[in-house]
Amino acid sequence: MLTKKHRLPKKKIEKVKHNGRHFNTPFFTLVYLTDQKGSSQFAFVLSKRVSKKATVRNRTKRLIASSVREIMTDLKDGFWLVFLVRRAALDQDKEVLSEAVWEAFAKIDLLKKDEKLSS
Repeated sequence: MLTKKHRLPKKKIEKVKHNGRHFNTPFFTLVYLTDQKGSSQFAFVLSKRVSKKATVRNRTKRLIASSVREIMTDLKDGFWLVFLVRRAALDQDKEVLSEAVWEAFAKIDLLKKDEKLSS
């Protein structure tokens, strides 16, 4: 689980979903808003359409959140991000999801300058 300052509240999730920019990957759609104040905040959304089982949805959320937490120090501040997870992510292991998260962050210019050069 992410720390409270890095979790996006429910009210802000709807704002991001309606006003944010979209970035698609095979495993999730990343919706984000830039130029916010403070630390970057994240939310992970898996509907019952993705899986009826809460244990499967929660496991997938934990895997993606863990991937985000690992690269948190390499990220810029001021972003609100919502991961809309797809069914394809359910069968993936942590390494595949981590790579997808890293690539998505690099494409939307969320990584600090030093990190983009090293990847």
